[in-house]
Amino acid sequence: MKLGRAKVISFINLKGGVGKTTAAVNVAATIASSCRVGSSQKPARVLLIDLDPQSNASLTLLRSEQYDCKKTIVNLFKHELSRSDSDETFDLAEIRCEKPIENLNLDLIPSGLDLFDIQDDLVKYHRYYLSATDILFNALNKLRESSDVYTHIIIDCPPSLGLVTLNGLSLSNYYIIPVFLDAYSHWGLSKIIERVDTLKRCKASCEVQLLGVLYSRVDKNATRENQEWDKNFRNWEQENKHLFKRSNRGFESIIFNTRISQRDIIRKSEASHVPLIAYQPPDANSKIAKDDTQREWAKLTSEIIERIQPIKGS
Repeated sequence: MKLGRAKVISFINLKGGVGKTTAAVNVAATIASSCRVGSSQKPARVLLIDLDPQSNASLTLLRSEQYDCKKTIVNLFKHELSRSDSDETFDLAEIRCEKPIENLNLDLIPSGLDLFDIQDDLVKYHRYYLSATDILFNALNKLRESSDVYTHIIIDCPPSLGLVTLNGLSLSNYYIIPVFLDAYSHWGLSKIIERVDTLKRCKASCEVQLLGVLYSRVDKNATRENQEWDKNFRNWEQENKHLFKRSNRGFESIIFNTRISQRDIIRKSEASHVPLIAYQPPDANSKIAKDDTQREWAKLTSEIIERIQPIKGS
């Protein structure tokens, strides 16, 4: 599925606590801050969609006085579950938070806790003209038709592969799997990829591709362990060569070169309700930590942008 020229990237993992939301928020913010697109080199315009009922992406960007639990992505699904065929598709502009972070070209569709209940209701969803996995795509198309054109859409999916996640994957061009660099995380990768491939077989319009596996929340002090665990991932990769990505440089690893370190500065920025790039450190040491970590996000974002560029000669 395509939404104009927007590049749509979902962040997914069946396991919680792996830095999925942190990655989605900070990649979205870094693209919004630094990327330019097209021959005119216009600044990127980014939409972050929070599909996780825990709403951590929303709470990272919105202070309590900004967050309205009655205006979230839940409204879209509730409207779709109850509307008649003669009713209009829900207008996402009604719940969208425009530029919640000052000077950052980033909009947000927030989530809410009631999305937990929606999962069960969607299983029973039946409409002659629309699949339960196409509800979000339908609404985003309406938003695009109203001249709200985004260059990039980043989706933070819940830690499951239920119908809410499938709404995100169905319209995505790519997905990224953030993982711990540890002894066991590679075990779950094949199951995620298998489920996504099943979605693509059953839904011909779904063209989502695995963009990469991201080592997140890496303990840089565990050098020896990191080398051993990285070897486990590389062995898994060798056993799944069909996942290798072809780039302008030839074939490259499915594992991103950039690693995101585990640092307190990320938690401090989240507690201040801003992505790291917009965080104002209170002291010199915090500023050094912020700059070091933001360089990692910038490197990762550059890798992502490079991987989604058209392959020369194709």
